[in-house]
Amino acid sequence: MSDLSWHKKTLADALGADQGLPDWVGEMVSKFGPEDLDGLRKNEREAVLSALGRVARQSRDARQADIHDGGENRPAFVEGDIDWGLRAARAALEAQPAGERSEKANELLGDCTCPAATGPNPGRDASTPGTDKM
Repeated sequence: MSDLSWHKKTLADALGADQGLPDWVGEMVSKFGPEDLDGLRKNEREAVLSALGRVARQSRDARQADIHDGGENRPAFVEGDIDWGLRAARAALEAQPAGERSEKANELLGDCTCPAATGPNPGRDASTPGTDKM
């Protein structure tokens, strides 16, 4: 397995996670490297990271609302949260006008295998690896 530290740090920054993230989070984006983000234009990179973090947090927070603990114990991120963040990142790239997208953005969209940013309730249709499905 490759060194996941860059992936985990980049995701932690996007997610606003001040505690360390488990390896499985980095593995979800392990096919993307620093050259992928560096190849995007500044506005594309900011849109992708902002969308990923915002939607993953919204997904996690939707599960927190189900806990009814008054927001005191924020749940950990699960696969579904990160998946929805990745879908939002894809949508953020797709939202860039086609004629103004960087070559790297078009390449990433062409290689993207994640579904579009639509579907069932975010974060409720997947689980953290090693745990029962929610």
